[in-house]
Amino acid sequence: MSSVGVLEGFDAFRYVLSKAGCLHPFRASRIIALAELRYIEETNERLTNLIYVEGPGAFYVEGLKEPVEEDPCFKRRKPEKGHGCIEYLCSEPSIRENLRRYLDQAIMVASQLDDRALNEMVVKHPLYKKLFSRTIMSG
Repeated sequence: MSSVGVLEGFDAFRYVLSKAGCLHPFRASRIIALAELRYIEETNERLTNLIYVEGPGAFYVEGLKEPVEEDPCFKRRKPEKGHGCIEYLCSEPSIRENLRRYLDQAIMVASQLDDRALNEMVVKHPLYKKLFSRTIMSG
């Protein structure tokens, strides 16, 4: 794990998919980002070591595609219509309870929102820019 974040980002991704079911990476990344923002609010530090890349009105997570394609625990599901999703087929990753609660809370909040509202909740958050920091925050 890098010096940023207390949780391996890919474990957060595995956990979210194991709990929330088959999700498009766009939605899964917003759930994790929402958990990150809550964690930053409380600790002023990043939750994961994921690398977020900012774009206009949105973001993406760097380096997520390759591990998903290489790991047999992931299965891509392509529907007749729509974007498809990724399902996690292996056992839930072991994450400490005090960190898991941030992800669980974000999953619960996201379950009440569509993709657009979820993205907006993240990108309009006052601490959104801190997602792009690759260093531990101070004070």
